[in-house]
Amino acid sequence: MQKVSENSEQFNENSEQFNENSEQFDEDSVINDFIDKLEIDALEARDKLIRVTQAVADIPWGEGRTIEDVFTLGVGTCTGKHKVLQACYDKLGVDYQPVVCTFRWKEQPIQYPQELKDMLAEGEWDHGHNFVRLADGTDVDITWDGKLAKYGFKTLPEDWDGKSSFIGVDNIIQRWDGVSIDEMKARLIGNLDIKTKERREAFLHAFIEWVASINK
Repeated sequence: MQKVSENSEQFNENSEQFNENSEQFDEDSVINDFIDKLEIDALEARDKLIRVTQAVADIPWGEGRTIEDVFTLGVGTCTGKHKVLQACYDKLGVDYQPVVCTFRWKEQPIQYPQELKDMLAEGEWDHGHNFVRLADGTDVDITWDGKLAKYGFKTLPEDWDGKSSFIGVDNIIQRWDGVSIDEMKARLIGNLDIKTKERREAFLHAFIEWVASINK
């Protein structure tokens, strides 16, 4: 059984302090500070990988789509959180590739509220999602934070060993390895018709509010 780490609360406190005290965002310094607070210098390489990955997984899911958003808002989407993870991996010298895939919301084990079920019943789309693939072929997905597990979200196991693949969504439709997250996701959204784009935006707005209520 997964437990919610205290790291998410600590991250929120740190993000609030950053938001109050910083006038200009320095991505390099912020990532260094994030890693330094984990106190991993004495660990072996794989243990550093595990610790950093778990720490980013603990960041609450929410609307932040860039590294700056994540650290100022204290929350991040799959895009925002994986950009943070990739920046941390860069600092650690971890070799990886970004991965973009598509999935369907109704095919996930998530226990949606009725409002969201009704919205999905009006019509779905192939939704863009992203994670990373390590050089040894291990897939790593830190999208959903631990508080969401009780609602059926697939969250990174607390005992993740750094070499077992884990992806946070089921039934992947298409997958692209080594692509630009922003460019591929923009292309996927651009391929949708106007009505589908509107349904997508309405669903995501309600979904973000629902998840925020869980992560309070």
